[in-house]
Amino acid sequence: MHRDERRTSTSKRIRETEAEAVAFVVCLAIGLETGSASQDYIQLYEGDAKLLTESLEHIQKAATQILNAIGVEIYSTPPPPKP
Repeated sequence: MHRDERRTSTSKRIRETEAEAVAFVVCLAIGLETGSASQDYIQLYEGDAKLLTESLEHIQKAATQILNAIGVEIYSTPPPPKP
């Protein structure tokens, strides 16, 4: 599905939840601490585990594209902590 088609076929709740989940994954991958900001934002838009599970494929794809574009190596498990 083309990005514009997906945008018009989803609600603001879905788009905001997915976008924040992508931001969380990218921040985690590059070592930024987000605290509870992502969780708080997702709850603001009434996102929940069911929605996140249903959106997982889109979240993974978008996060992977961003991480590849900025040259971050993607791990199948979290990277070791930085000293």
